[in-house]
Amino acid sequence: MVQMNQFRHKPSLADLAPLDRVGWLSTQPDTFKTWAAENGRWRRFVAGETLYFAGDEPNGLFGLGAGALDLTFPLLGDEPVAIHRAEPGFWIGEGTPLAGGRRLVSLSAAAESRVFHIPQAAVRELLARDPACWQMFYEQSFNNVTTAVTLLAEALALSPRARLARLLLRLADAQGRVNGNQDDFGRLIGMTRSSVRRALGSLVEAGVLRTGYRWLEIADVERLEQISREA
Repeated sequence: MVQMNQFRHKPSLADLAPLDRVGWLSTQPDTFKTWAAENGRWRRFVAGETLYFAGDEPNGLFGLGAGALDLTFPLLGDEPVAIHRAEPGFWIGEGTPLAGGRRLVSLSAAAESRVFHIPQAAVRELLARDPACWQMFYEQSFNNVTTAVTLLAEALALSPRARLARLLLRLADAQGRVNGNQDDFGRLIGMTRSSVRRALGSLVEAGVLRTGYRWLEIADVERLEQISREA
């Protein structure tokens, strides 16, 4: 369990920023946020660094404060399947306190990332002391199930161009820029490089994207949102 003396000062909600304002933790009572601040700590990961592998023993909760995280599933042996690229406010690790067992997915940094880690021992101690907190962890589990079902529905029902549009809208920063290349996008939505190239070309031709070296810029958000609903 992380002890309070690891902090230079008494932990406060400010220590959680920006997770006190975005994502699952931001919706919880201040008493729960204070518990998180007292028991967690920030960690930094470089691009490509693994936080944990599928099959590992659980070691707590992870909340993304800055950067990006990739979730992969070992469906194809040495070639894990990309499931999701997470943005700030994303949390993962709540499933193991709820159901037990080992990690189902692997988690790695897609870019330099700042991640808040709450150890498993602290979660177990909290739940033993205050069983009502199960509800809070279930809420986060429901959030991640909703994301998984949404991604599955998109893959089954939407056109390649619409799926790419949704990915770009999800990954864009405040200025509308998306870092990455065709291989990155194809891996994240299960499309071949040629399919991604055609879809990107169509979006550029429609005037909704501008392109550069390893980046894209959304030029027309409203039009891209319309395209994201194409069946």
